[in-house]
Amino acid sequence: MPKTLSKEYGRYSNEFKRLAVALTHHPDMLAVDIAEKLGIHPVMLYRWRMEMKNGDIPGKASLDEIESEVDLIQANREIRRLSKELKETQRERDFLKKAKRFFQAPNSKSSRS
Repeated sequence: MPKTLSKEYGRYSNEFKRLAVALTHHPDMLAVDIAEKLGIHPVMLYRWRMEMKNGDIPGKASLDEIESEVDLIQANREIRRLSKELKETQRERDFLKKAKRFFQAPNSKSSRS
């Protein structure tokens, strides 16, 4: 009699589950898109959210802690964006200062001709 093949299912670590749930709280991302990128079914992701809410996944004490981590990540992204914008603005300012000096300097070459 032939043996039936049993399929081994991989288990996801609690850390992976917490990270996946944290990503669902990002305002610019849809849970369906996150599930697709992580290679999991969206229902699994929603189940993990419920398990986190009920405290069934060990780790962070609550969703509030995860949401505060997500807020921190968003704040860090905003700081990086603003730093880049500041550097660009400073380069533009420095260029305009140089241009101002160039156009205000007396043009001694043309007066000698």
